[in-house]
Amino acid sequence: MSTPPHKILDVETESAFEVPSDEAEHQHPFRSTEHEVCQEASPLSSPDAAIIALAPLTRRDIHNQVWTLAWPSVLTMLLQTFNSLMDVFFVGHLPNGAASLAATGVGGSIIFLLISLAMGVSVGTTALVARFTGAKEPEQAVMATGQSLTLSFVLALVFGTLTYLGRGQMVALMLDPQRSPESVRLCVQFLGAALTCALPLFVMNALMGAFRGLGDTRTPMLITCVTIAVHITGNAVLIYGKFGFPSLGVQGAGIALSSSVWIGCLLYLYTILKHSSLRGMLHRHHLRLTSEWAWRILRIGIPAALQALIRNLGMMSFTGLLARTVEGSAGVAAMQIGFRAEGIAFMPGFGYSVAAAALVGQSLGAKDTERAERYAWAASIQSVAVMTFMAVVFFAFAAPLTRLFTHDPTVLRLGSDYLRINAFSEPFLGISMVLIGALQGAGDTIRPTFITLFTMWALRLPLAYFLMFTLHLNTHGAWLSVCLSTIIGGFMTYALFRSGSWKRIKV
Repeated sequence: MSTPPHKILDVETESAFEVPSDEAEHQHPFRSTEHEVCQEASPLSSPDAAIIALAPLTRRDIHNQVWTLAWPSVLTMLLQTFNSLMDVFFVGHLPNGAASLAATGVGGSIIFLLISLAMGVSVGTTALVARFTGAKEPEQAVMATGQSLTLSFVLALVFGTLTYLGRGQMVALMLDPQRSPESVRLCVQFLGAALTCALPLFVMNALMGAFRGLGDTRTPMLITCVTIAVHITGNAVLIYGKFGFPSLGVQGAGIALSSSVWIGCLLYLYTILKHSSLRGMLHRHHLRLTSEWAWRILRIGIPAALQALIRNLGMMSFTGLLARTVEGSAGVAAMQIGFRAEGIAFMPGFGYSVAAAALVGQSLGAKDTERAERYAWAASIQSVAVMTFMAVVFFAFAAPLTRLFTHDPTVLRLGSDYLRINAFSEPFLGISMVLIGALQGAGDTIRPTFITLFTMWALRLPLAYFLMFTLHLNTHGAWLSVCLSTIIGGFMTYALFRSGSWKRIKV
């Protein structure tokens, strides 16, 4: 196999810049043997995905490179956001819409808890596969993937079983059984179906990490398209009972979710076995898990998983407080609508954070701290521009946007209030997301985790409790606490990045 004329950049770990193969050594100041990527071409891989142009110097070049890296992740996340919006659309138009929205929203938080745990394997897999691919050690890359597959299987059995058996207790912590008994019943029903996807969820995330390690971002995007199509079709058919199927309500939503994840996992397995250099991962030698490999994977992935867990557990606790306000499940439903509408803004922000992480990491590898900083600020500018525009849309069209997902007058009023208040925090969320990505690219992962811990647990939750129950502002106070904590988090992340200490991090 001949060396490709460009280098594919993985959005989370190793990377390399596009240069013609015969000119690279003379023209490319970022060239490093460790970062060369040589992989077997996949029919599903994109020849132009995440390719960086040669040695940019101008501001326009910098911005173009950021966009080139960001758009695949932006598109994938926007597809996921559209999927979430369709979930709210289908569930919100059930006769018991408010209770159903609260149920699936809380259930979704518990599912995301599992996704956060799965990230511990996925991020580690990406880093190891990318490192071994760059070092031209394909056998080690296959070994890392096989070990990750087994580790994800074991973790899925443990955490999936515990979550399934304890789903009733978890729901009771987040929804008040006295105030919202219907929402509690529906949430347990939803999770009974949805949690059957725990095993493929962990495995799929590990395989997705392997693809990213190879520098292939198009395959995950294409598989995402298929799983979303399955999910939306399943929602339409099973929630309302179309084409001879029974009307299952929120249980149908759980079955649709689980089915889409199973299909996505099978597609990843098929693609790796048929079209990837990692096809040998299913050999017994690669699948026999060792403690050394397990620690090697988790040592990289645990910090990323911990930050996601801190955030998700904080939001679960916040939901529990919200459910105990006067508005109860209507407030929880309004928050879910607000989060999904906001996803239109912060998912592009996530895409830019991925680009910042890759570009900053590559620049620091080339010992060019000035360029690393320019990339981070360029990504921040683009992210803030997108999210500021969306903030204006949220503020001006809060009621029409909320009305797309519910006809319940109480949920409509509370959801509109959420969007108007949190529109002011969107630019700060944008800069926070991107600069945290840049810090992670520099290897500075501990201090951003402390920022998340502070803003979520030391600031948002106590402030929400004070505003909701001491000042009796109820959901309005909850929305204010979200807005203020997001703004403060943005300033803290900005200050941390401006300090420049990340430039001296050894990885």
